[in-house]
Amino acid sequence: MTIRADITKQLAGLVSFPTVSAVSNLDLVKYVEEQVAPYGGRVRHFHNPEGDKANILVTIGPETAGGIIFSGHTDVVPTEGQAWTADPWTLREVNDRLIGRGATDMKGFLACCLAAAPGIAKKNLKKPIHLAFSYDEEVGCTGVGSMAEWIGKSGLAPQMAIIGEATAMDLVSAHKGGLIGWARVRGKPGHSSQPDRYVNAVMAAAELISEINTIRADMRSGPQFEGLDPPYSTIQVNQIKGGLHGNIVAEACDFFWEMRIIPGEDDYAVHDRIKRYAADVIEPAMKAVDPDCGISIEVQARIPGLKPEADALTRQVLDLLGKPSPRYVSYGTEAGIFQLAGTPSFVVGPGDIADAHQPDEGIEISELERCVAFLDRLGESCCHA
Repeated sequence: MTIRADITKQLAGLVSFPTVSAVSNLDLVKYVEEQVAPYGGRVRHFHNPEGDKANILVTIGPETAGGIIFSGHTDVVPTEGQAWTADPWTLREVNDRLIGRGATDMKGFLACCLAAAPGIAKKNLKKPIHLAFSYDEEVGCTGVGSMAEWIGKSGLAPQMAIIGEATAMDLVSAHKGGLIGWARVRGKPGHSSQPDRYVNAVMAAAELISEINTIRADMRSGPQFEGLDPPYSTIQVNQIKGGLHGNIVAEACDFFWEMRIIPGEDDYAVHDRIKRYAADVIEPAMKAVDPDCGISIEVQARIPGLKPEADALTRQVLDLLGKPSPRYVSYGTEAGIFQLAGTPSFVVGPGDIADAHQPDEGIEISELERCVAFLDRLGESCCHA
């Protein structure tokens, strides 16, 4: 079977599992186990608390320190409401592109890993290759942590992790991190003709949003990380819901906030500033009316930023890619989680990020072939002591 045919076969298998983040990925995990079994891939699982999802770690080669991780997520975004021209869970080829949900983000990379693995397993590996496939990336990178932390403490001490998000096979060596979550404001309802007797949650939420907007302005003139676009941290509110009726003082108001923090800066410092403002400036007037009123700031997920690795390691990956220099991006990935857990990390993967999450999501077959060749070169680098 040619590499092209093998990639297509693997991607068709992966796409056939509708692993949107809201459902289990265990059938896909079982599929991966079946694919790696013929060449002795050793499997470890890291389940979620409910037991219906799992990270899977496959080790090929000796159980020694200094290997390389190929990592990607198994979950995909939903297809509802999108204008697909055919079944999104059945892979199809059109004009040298493979089309199906997750083809770019990021089952294409997972297919490349599975297509490259048999050849890598035949090499005289002195250091292992690990396939680390995660769950729940699309809901805030909340699933991979248990696996990344175990690897960091296991003694395997990988030389690096390659996270295969779509970069058109460029090397991304830095990206923003940050926090996402909800602010929940609870007031005291009553007739709007007597507003001072009650606590208006919508108005209190607006005060807090105004402070967040001030923080946003401060960030523009704050620390900079050249090469990112924009080169400063950002924060914003993207969802809000509250109130029951036009003549009732609003009892509740919730809003969703997100911050994207440049590498090296403290995301929790911003979070703490918001909490202090709520507690010191807004809540006293609320609680003077009713002590049960107040504001909670809930963190839904944290995505650590990715800082550039040592120049020598970066140069090694660039040379394998045939690229002159790395790129920096403003979105987050699981790379920062691996790096925070002690594994040097980079982002390199096939496809264009603009194709991710789109109807008729697709990827060039030539991109996938380039990726398999790169993974094979990484495998060759593990043949030296």
